[in-house]
Amino acid sequence: MRSTKTIGRTHGLTAREASSPRRRASRRMPTTTTPMNSTRSMRSNATLTPFPSDYDALERQAGLAIRAAMRDGIELIELQFPPGSLDAAPGDLEGNVECNLTTQRVRGVCRTAFKDIEKNTRVLFPDKVEAKLALTGSSPTPDGIRAPEQSETKAQFADWKGRIDYVDDPNFLSVSGLDKLLNKKVSIAKRMKADDKAFVVAYPSANISELANTRDLYEDAVKGTRRPLVVVNGELERTRSNYYPPFWNMGEMGPLREFAKNFEGVYVIYNFKGSNPAVLFRCYPEPWQVFRRRREDRLELVCTLDAFESVKSIALDVLPRYP
Repeated sequence: MRSTKTIGRTHGLTAREASSPRRRASRRMPTTTTPMNSTRSMRSNATLTPFPSDYDALERQAGLAIRAAMRDGIELIELQFPPGSLDAAPGDLEGNVECNLTTQRVRGVCRTAFKDIEKNTRVLFPDKVEAKLALTGSSPTPDGIRAPEQSETKAQFADWKGRIDYVDDPNFLSVSGLDKLLNKKVSIAKRMKADDKAFVVAYPSANISELANTRDLYEDAVKGTRRPLVVVNGELERTRSNYYPPFWNMGEMGPLREFAKNFEGVYVIYNFKGSNPAVLFRCYPEPWQVFRRRREDRLELVCTLDAFESVKSIALDVLPRYP
């Protein structure tokens, strides 16, 4: 079975720690909101993508959003959403289960996003074991007792016509950092092919090496080519924000923060929990939508945002205005 991945995961978004990706062109702009009782917003409301009713709708919406971003030449594309329940937050499920469900969602998104270039789309998992599990699923347990269905690893990419790869191959040199000191580190870009047309990296969030290698992939193989690099559930806002102390792994975190800031939030769902729950939703190229969750699971659209700084700013500055 796949090893449990819980490093760097949260147990729900709070006003203090929540934050989110935003459009590159508006990264340093203040939050701008349009309340839904304004004339302009009422006219445009009908054209906004509705919050997904289920994961079939999510996969379809996310795939179309990726295609729109690709047409616009966006290279760094971020998808962030709860894989197990549309009202959940990262960390609500055990890490192993979240990884399994994310793999399932990635397969669904790829059906729409890359249906024309599937053979030339490379999907990368965190390591060799995860990549193999995506292709073959988990093997029977030694005692012959089947694992619970929720934790079972299914071969979601068994029918994938493109390439399956991995971003990290831990060894003594890489884990100890000696590969950098001895100048022995080899970029994963060496494994990429000239005919690769798109790259999808699934949940590179368990350790810093996964994101560092994703950055190497971008710098050495993607940058300036107009080929998309899609990161799914990479929890990039943790890297963008000050969740990790500035002094922690300072040599790598600085470049990684700048790398994470350049991503476009193409399809994003962040849930705010509490007594008055809310959700932030974005489907590229549309504005960001802020909903309040009312009784009987009804969603009320309270405002849209053309630009904002972070989900933290939504929690502290926007939501209090729309109780």
